[in-house]
This record gives sequence, structure tokens and C-alpha cells, in this order.
Amino acid sequence: MDEKSSRKKYSREGLKWAKVARFLALPFRPSRLKVYLAVRRFEDIPIEKLIDDGVQGILLDADGTMGPHHTRLFPESSVQTALKMAERGLKTAIYTNSSEDRFHQFQGIPVVGEARPKPEARGFRQAMKNYLRLDDPGKVCMVGDNFITDGGAVDAGMRFIHVHPVSGNENFFLRASRYLAYRCARFYFPEAFKYN
Repeated sequence: MDEKSSRKKYSREGLKWAKVARFLALPFRPSRLKVYLAVRRFEDIPIEKLIDDGVQGILLDADGTMGPHHTRLFPESSVQTALKMAERGLKTAIYTNSSEDRFHQFQGIPVVGEARPKPEARGFRQAMKNYLRLDDPGKVCMVGDNFITDGGAVDAGMRFIHVHPVSGNENFFLRASRYLAYRCARFYFPEAFKYN
């Protein structure tokens, strides 16, 4: 199945029940807001620390994490960081809810096409097994800017690296819900967000 047809199989963008349910539960389930690391920029992720901590695979969000929402040209520094992760031996894939084909800059890094959309735990496990070829979620990190979608990795047993969002042309609802979830995370785990 090619990437376009697999992305149509699972409607990814927009308001979905899984996103709403996760958002509503976050204030009452703080364990779902736990982060392994929090960084200001994608490029600030300490790759050597990941390796030292036994991380073997990385799932990367695109919009708001490596560049502005729906960008067609990612900053070269983000591209180089992603490529460096792969070069250092971390199994790396892009896992986005976007249905657009715009990741040509990330040569050699697969884009997850045939997996359920974030935040469904089953989708994270499908991405881990089919794209990273790993079986242990404890050795995988999801890197993203949104506790509602990307943070779903925690429900799948993965580590979550929160990246301060890259501003872009997101709609108001996305910005507001992402910000409220972030504020909940900071309330429950303030020490995690002391950036260097």
C-alpha cells in the first residue's frame, strides 16, 4: 500500500474522539503528562544522552516540532538533527497526523503511513514495530510539541520528549488545547520544564 492510500485509510487531522477524550482526561491523570525530557528546540535534544539511557528508536512529530505547522520547507538545522539521530544509530521515523507528502528533505527517514493516528496507543505500537522494527516501547521516544497527540506515546509505554512549539499558522483550537495541556503538565511536573 502506498503512502497516500494508507494515509486516507486512517483519517488523521481534525477533531477526533481520541483527541477529545485524552484532552479531557489529562487534568485527572497526571501520569499521562510525564515527560522524559523537555527542550526549547528540537535541535536541543541531547542525542548522546538518549543513547546512554538505552533509547534505540525515535518517532518524530513534524508540525510545531521540527518546523511551523504544514511547512513545506523545514529548517536545515531540524533536518540535520533528525539525520544525525539516524546516523548515530537511533532507528528514526517521522510520525505525523498530517496527510501531506512534504518530507523529501529527510532522506532515508521513513514517514509512518500505515498506522492509526496519534494519540491512539495502538498507532504508536504499529509505528514502533513496522517502521522502527522494535518491540520494546521502553526503548522508544516520541518527540513532539503536543501533549494531546504526541503525548499519547506515554499510554503506549514510550518516553515522551516535549519540544516547545514552533509557532506557525495553526488554528485557534489547536493552539488553545495544546497550551492548556502544556500548562497542566507544568503544574504537575514543574521540574521537568527547567530548560538550560
